[in-house]
Amino acid sequence: MSKSRVKHEPSSVQVRRSARARRLRGAVLELLAEESPERLNADVLLGVLERLHYDVTARGLAAALAYLRSRDYVEFEELRSRQVPQLRIVRVGLTAQGADVVEATITDPGIDLP
Repeated sequence: MSKSRVKHEPSSVQVRRSARARRLRGAVLELLAEESPERLNADVLLGVLERLHYDVTARGLAAALAYLRSRDYVEFEELRSRQVPQLRIVRVGLTAQGADVVEATITDPGIDLP
């Protein structure tokens, strides 16, 4: 006898969290597109998102960037400080594929553009 899997509906908390993550990913792509071909420092990106009233933490931004990087929408450049070895600066840039998402020539159900 095989066990059948029961598919559960997501809770309202999960639905809201997922929608918030999709909007954050879209906002990140939009901001990077505005600065392209320049790269943005991740801390600056976080500050801009906070000023735009996104409820975002450094961890949340890292998760959004990991998602976008896994789909080749963004690329990272990591710089280490010689004076402060623990200091790491991540500069984030938009890829051609990321620009396609912003321009709506390709779509991704995990991203909601503003």
